[in-house]
Amino acid sequence: MKYLVTGLLMTMLSFATVATPLPAQPHVYVEGSAEIEVEPDMMTFTLSIQAVDIDLAKAKNDVDARSRLLIETIKKFGINADDIATTALNIRPEYEYKENQRVLTGNNVSRQVDINLRDLKKYPEMMKALVDAKISETINTNLTLADKKAVEEKVQTAAMDDAKARAGRLAKSQGKAVGEPWSISEFNNRGNERWELTPNRQLMGNSAKEANLGMVRMADSVEPFEPGVMKISAQVYVVYLLK
Repeated sequence: MKYLVTGLLMTMLSFATVATPLPAQPHVYVEGSAEIEVEPDMMTFTLSIQAVDIDLAKAKNDVDARSRLLIETIKKFGINADDIATTALNIRPEYEYKENQRVLTGNNVSRQVDINLRDLKKYPEMMKALVDAKISETINTNLTLADKKAVEEKVQTAAMDDAKARAGRLAKSQGKAVGEPWSISEFNNRGNERWELTPNRQLMGNSAKEANLGMVRMADSVEPFEPGVMKISAQVYVVYLLK
């Protein structure tokens, strides 16, 4: 029992050391944050092409035909092959119960297609073309950034600059100067987030749209479209030694 208690105590001390990564010498612990606004430069279209028929071959041919029509339609807008992602066909039988027996009612054949549009000026015309072609009953769109990583790195660097400036002000108020960083983290190790570590980075914006083709009529007009701006933020947690 003595060995068990000693082992448990050592484990708790080890955990406390990991959970509170602070140096024994004078230091300052700060949070740096930054937020920048960026204009989205890419639109992702997601279409689900689906057909249900008791004749599996007929349902498949329907989906294949509309898939080819989709490719032909978007080629007019200069979409590169690298910006088109198509899933394999998903085939599943559909049943219903009649008189306590399961009866086949049809075969559901579907495929999802994701398309990246990098020239947002073409969005209204492309949406109109997709609607008019009646390729899919629903089209989901999402505004995003083509090079999200570069923007994240930029805002993260700005958050580090903010952390150093905060540390400098706090140190100066006590007649100290900021030394070398002792630890840098994207995680708030001193808060509840230590249990569920998630990088504190967010890309926010009113960027999702859904068009129900049964309700949208575009034959006579072009959809008004303003991409607006998105906000991307980052936070860092830094421990600086004092000197």
